[in-house]
Amino acid sequence: MTDPRIRQLVIKSGVVRRLTKEKSCYAKEVQTEQTRLDKFRGEGADDHVLRKQEEVIQECVMMVPDSKRRLQKELETLEKYLADELDLKETEEYTKAAEIVKAAKAELEI
Repeated sequence: MTDPRIRQLVIKSGVVRRLTKEKSCYAKEVQTEQTRLDKFRGEGADDHVLRKQEEVIQECVMMVPDSKRRLQKELETLEKYLADELDLKETEEYTKAAEIVKAAKAELEI
């Protein structure tokens, strides 16, 4: 039978991995939508189209801090769990979790 601590480690790692990807996607979406807005302006698009595009950008911009906050919270939870469960250090799941922590920290620095 699998150790329930490993199961919790896998779950917490998955949450941090998903939130890291989510934050990255929102940041990329802001850039993509800004590029579209610039393209629309260059083509002389209708004011309504430009306003709607600006609204889309604002929604994306608002999601970046929210996703960052959630990622920080879950990253702290995972780091604490890793520190508390040092006896699992030799497991593959622990190693993967440590890599996920590194990736999440790198994403937060961006």
